[in-house]
Amino acid sequence: MDVLNTSTLLYVTQSRQENLDKLIGHRFSEALSWRKYFKNVIILFYSSTNNYLFKKIFNNAYMIGIPFDLSPSTFKSIFNLGRNYLNLLLFLYKLIKKIKIDIIRLENIVISGPPVFLISKLKKIPEVLWLGGYEKQAIFAKYKKNLLTWFMTKFIILYETLILKNANFIYPVSDELLDLVKKRTVNNFYLSPNYVDLSVFIDKHDNDLISKDIISLIYVGRFEEEKGIKILLRSIKILSNKNTKFELILVGDGTLRNWIINFIEYNKIKNVRILGLIDYKDMPNIYNMADIFLLPSLTEGSPGSIIEAMGCGTAIICTAVGECPKIIKNGINGLIVEPGNPQIFADAILNLMNNRSLISEFRKNGRISAVKRTKNYMKIHKFVYEKILKFKSLKIQDQKEF
Repeated sequence: MDVLNTSTLLYVTQSRQENLDKLIGHRFSEALSWRKYFKNVIILFYSSTNNYLFKKIFNNAYMIGIPFDLSPSTFKSIFNLGRNYLNLLLFLYKLIKKIKIDIIRLENIVISGPPVFLISKLKKIPEVLWLGGYEKQAIFAKYKKNLLTWFMTKFIILYETLILKNANFIYPVSDELLDLVKKRTVNNFYLSPNYVDLSVFIDKHDNDLISKDIISLIYVGRFEEEKGIKILLRSIKILSNKNTKFELILVGDGTLRNWIINFIEYNKIKNVRILGLIDYKDMPNIYNMADIFLLPSLTEGSPGSIIEAMGCGTAIICTAVGECPKIIKNGINGLIVEPGNPQIFADAILNLMNNRSLISEFRKNGRISAVKRTKNYMKIHKFVYEKILKFKSLKIQDQKEF
């Protein structure tokens, strides 16, 4: 019998949800895909309210949200993080007393790393870590460099040393994160692509770009400093002064939502729509509403939203951070620019809007790139889960094995 068919996967994601009426983010899509292989899948996420959330999605898939709170204030974030750790630790302890967990898949070193690490060691449960972001850079981008953020980075280094070295297997998603794994002298790792179901994210665009009057731009992501949302809005202000016919669609939410609204009103920008949070199952249609996808991030790992947009045939403009320069080949399947500069980002948008044939070329090449990048995802991860559950240890360093 397949070892996965008799095992329960605890999938700990950094995603935050207000409720379970709609699922936000591609992590839930991946987690639910594992129900086809495992006996049971328990998806643990953070509730952005003070309520615990629970929902049975399928016969063998369950979603559980536990209270989670951060703050724009560095000091409050440190305090709240400690409280979040305690909540998660107590919950995991109670959960594992009731249900036999065979393997844990963890997504974030800082947000949930220490409690999951402690439980995995105390209960001797194998742990796989999907390393999707550079936490130190994200903290500096969000809170700037100061004494408290310096203090926080010291804890991150401690977390990295303990959690990375003790995980049964690690999937870094970028060369930068691969270097971090090697720096911490980790042996069990594999540079992984990001998961996107390209049978769902497909191109339904109208190919008649030439006669199109208004070019539609889209941003999908958190409204946070590190995602470059302020850079994007300042770029849009520049474009608005050029009488260019376009609209910007903003999908997401975050602590900068009010800043965005105030910026739009103060600068009298008329062509921006804030859609807020969108159920993940509706995202293919949202991408297909747009001609150009914008990612102005100051720091990234391997953003799944780029692959989703490329799968839907939406042209890409992104910044040269994280894995983006490996995903986007400048001038072939998208445009890539330096981060943090509104004028440069605005110029890239304007140049692409004025070149409809290039948008069409990016659409075609983007879809091809997305398929090539994601085709082996399930094969790689399924292999690792099986080997760990069978032998409790695994070492893969040959990136050509798959």
